[in-house]
This record gives sequence, C-alpha cells and structure tokens, in this order.
Amino acid sequence: MIYISGLAYEELTSALASEGFKIRVLSPSRAVSQGISMHPDIFMCKLGTAPKTPVFKGDESLLGPVYPADVLYNAVVTEKFMICSKKTVSRELVRAAEELFPDLMIIDVKQGYTKCNIIPVDDSHFITEDEGIARALMAAGASDPLYVPEVLLIRPGHVELPGYDRGFIGGCCGRIGDDIWFNGDISAHPDYESIRKMITSCGLGIRSVPGKPLLDIGSIIEGPVYD
Repeated sequence: MIYISGLAYEELTSALASEGFKIRVLSPSRAVSQGISMHPDIFMCKLGTAPKTPVFKGDESLLGPVYPADVLYNAVVTEKFMICSKKTVSRELVRAAEELFPDLMIIDVKQGYTKCNIIPVDDSHFITEDEGIARALMAAGASDPLYVPEVLLIRPGHVELPGYDRGFIGGCCGRIGDDIWFNGDISAHPDYESIRKMITSCGLGIRSVPGKPLLDIGSIIEGPVYD
C-alpha cells in the first residue's frame, strides 16, 4: 500500500497507479493544522527502508494542532538508525522500532519535524537540508564504527508548502520499490547532481514530475501496516 496526500500532483498518483501500486489517498484531518492535515508523515512512520518493511500507524486522537503535539510520529526509522527528537517522539513508536530492529541506534535531533527534513535513501544514506540533523548523524558515525551513516547536506528551500514560507526535501518524496519518487521536478533543484549521485550510488532510480515545482506533501510512504 502507498499512502499519499490528496494534494499530490495528479501526474504522480496516475503514474503510481499505472504501475500497479495500490494507493490510499489521505483526506484532511481535524487533528492537526490545515496545512499538514493530509501529510502521511504526521500520522504514520515507515519502519525500515525496504518496500516490504511495515508502516507504524499512530493514534490520531493523540495528535494536536500546535507543535509539538503534531510531530509524535514524525521520525525516520531505518534498519540501523532511528532519527527523531526524543523530546517529542511517541514512546509507542520507539518501542515498535526497537522491537523490529533490536540493534537500532537512536539519534536524537532538535528538529521535531524530522522526517520532513530527511530523505532516507537506504538504511545508512541520508539527504537533508537541516544542518543540525547532519551534524547529529555525522557525530553518531564518529562514535561507533559499526554505525556510520553517509550524509548529504543540501541547500534549504526550493520546495513549496502552501501556507508556509517553504517546504522540506523529505516531505516531497518517498522510496517506492527501487525508486525515489518526487512530487515535482527534482532536476530543477540546485543540488540535483549531488542528490542524483547519492541515490543512484545506492542502486536506486529517480522518478519525478517534469516541469512542476517540488511540493511538500508530507512524504510518500509505502508498506504494510505494522501489527
């Protein structure tokens, strides 16, 4: 199942559907502010990066419209790392991640909108525009030679989010199968070549919507529901 915002470009949802993916389009929720009310990464979290790893679905009734009540489930979980703000993340989500990946290293960051700011390319390769997240990831690698993430820090901006000054790179995309799909034209980003090189070096392809501005839709999340 692919979870995607109702604000995603029609070209994107049509392309996914044409390739046989089952799609669940999120409707607006009153639990959080209107601008992010259809963002998957507000309501759920992918546990792992492989297509078949599960999706943790949060309890919508616990969310609220004012930060940090809207970021309980906004975290990145790979097979090696959990990147989140320990002050704001759901304890239930942490338990689920550690149950699935017992050797998980938890990396604490100040940014509560963690997933919005990160593209988890695979279990140890990350793209972010947040300098604090990049520093935390690099520090984690320095502390344990068995856990060395590779981080690409790109320029902030160049992603739109209606109602806000700007959107975030992690919120405009998601890994579906063996491709990173972007809601908009990633080739127009000023750091496209660096982004492309990291993604392709991990053996993944890039899919996007030509000619459309990158639009933050709260990530694109694929996977079965965690049980």
